[in-house]
Amino acid sequence: MSRPILWMVAAPFLYWCSAAPAGTGDAAVGEDLANRYCIACHGPGGSGSGPVPPLAGMPAEALVRTMQLIRSGDRESATMGQLSATMTDQQFVDLGAYFSNLDPVVDALEAQRLHHVSARVCQWCHEDVYEQWSGSMHARSTALSDPIHELMYRQEVGDPRAENQVHQRAQTYPVCLQCHAPNAAQDGVTKLDAMAAYAEGVNCVACHRISGYKGVRREGGGLRLGLLAYETSSVLQGPKGYPFDQVRTPDSPHTGNPHIDKLDAFGQRVSASLPLEASPRILRTSELCLGCHHLRPNPQGVPLCATGDEFEASGAQVTCQSCHMPVVNGIAHHGMGGGHDNAMLARAVLLTVDLEPTLDGVRAHVVLQNKLPHKMPTGAPFRNVQIQVTALDDKGRILWQNYQQHAQKEAPEAYLFYQLADDQGQPAMPPEATQVGIDTRLDPHERRTISYDLPFRPAFVRAEMFYNLVFEGMKPRVLELTDDEELLQPRRMAFYETRYRP
Repeated sequence: MSRPILWMVAAPFLYWCSAAPAGTGDAAVGEDLANRYCIACHGPGGSGSGPVPPLAGMPAEALVRTMQLIRSGDRESATMGQLSATMTDQQFVDLGAYFSNLDPVVDALEAQRLHHVSARVCQWCHEDVYEQWSGSMHARSTALSDPIHELMYRQEVGDPRAENQVHQRAQTYPVCLQCHAPNAAQDGVTKLDAMAAYAEGVNCVACHRISGYKGVRREGGGLRLGLLAYETSSVLQGPKGYPFDQVRTPDSPHTGNPHIDKLDAFGQRVSASLPLEASPRILRTSELCLGCHHLRPNPQGVPLCATGDEFEASGAQVTCQSCHMPVVNGIAHHGMGGGHDNAMLARAVLLTVDLEPTLDGVRAHVVLQNKLPHKMPTGAPFRNVQIQVTALDDKGRILWQNYQQHAQKEAPEAYLFYQLADDQGQPAMPPEATQVGIDTRLDPHERRTISYDLPFRPAFVRAEMFYNLVFEGMKPRVLELTDDEELLQPRRMAFYETRYRP
């Protein structure tokens, strides 16, 4: 089927006119402009999208003159007219320098690959959502951005900026990329800085092209993790869609929406550049998350994380999104907070202290109630929580604490963690573990009481919960990969203080 090619249609008219001198263009500036203004309709790299023509390989003079004609109104285009009205001749020249240096596209439909679309394409229309996502761990999921993951990745695989890397033990494509860099995994690439859509980790299209969930457990045994657990589409998926008859007209509430068909200046229907289908059965259920967050065993089959199993065992009917993507101003928040989010941590556990008089002092009952439908902490096996209990006099001076340095040795009852072990039951790193050693984490919805007998009567007893992303012994190694010391600081996730009233 023939499709309109912008520069070919314009060419005869351009030769009749005296083209304005283009001057010198900056291709790097042009690329930034293209990513901001052109990519949503004309595709990444000007590759074209459906009937929207490609710009890659278009002569610089032709592009500049075409944009000038559209800006002046001598050539009609509702979309491009609005866009070009805000742009300068130099910006046209820079765009021309960028697109003219690209290889021409033979088949725009074939060139458009959804999992190559950068999150910057979505930013143009979804700026608030983009900002939320940019601060999320989804945006920092790769070894290029997360030093904790980078430590493990370099130990198990190698350099995230190198191609043809394999898992050192299995000698296969790194399974971790199926979750942490699914767009790269789609192409079997390990050089994560080769393309923005790879480096962005779990970006917009990584989730919004998921159309179904196959489950992480294969029939007859075996696992399919991350991207392999999903069915994916070449069309964007959304929690709701658009009526078919909504087209681009001046009075349409969806004017300029790249996800729906539109009418051009001549009344001809133009297919959406990034079509979107309604897919609430996946995007509005926990299945959207479970391919990556259900479980991850090590090569010996020992579960490193099993949030999905924990969630299913709890019997909860809520979805992951109800907590991790709360609706704010009518929009699901895409910060997707978890263990890195202080506000999310603050809601996780209800912490209280009850004081019971004894013959010569008080008994302090520290009550922990897990409000989550999975364990606390969950996810990566090196996350841990310490509960610090402090007795104070009426001037705020410390009379007693359940530990001074670290709860694991001094107050193990106040240390929530998941420890993996070797055949002898000794602590082992995740790749080498052959069994679960110690698991003192709070079960889903568990209520637990830790009691301390104090041989005196304090004025106050305070309880605090501190969340750590990694074990203490890992921190120096992680800090070799980042200068962000705050990343590894204990996060106070809960606080409660009660006065002793005889």
